[in-house]
Amino acid sequence: MDWKSAMMAAVAAGLGALIGGLAVPSLGGVVPDHQADSKLLEMSVGILREPARTDDDPMRSWAIKVVEKKSGVAFTDPQRAALLKRASGGR
Repeated sequence: MDWKSAMMAAVAAGLGALIGGLAVPSLGGVVPDHQADSKLLEMSVGILREPARTDDDPMRSWAIKVVEKKSGVAFTDPQRAALLKRASGGR
């Protein structure tokens, strides 16, 4: 291997290391935190399992939004209304 090839290989390796070092940390904001997502979803489902009370409408609305966002599936209006007003012991 001549000195030009060796120099080009060294420069390419250095650039690759530099770009890789900069790109990996920046992906932290792009790649979703699946553990946090699953905890939010678990908490939301727990809220919606409990019987509705008169003072928990804001929390139930929030839980419905989280389930819709994290699952990618929207509830219909009747389903959303049923979840907001879910009676004790009912499904």
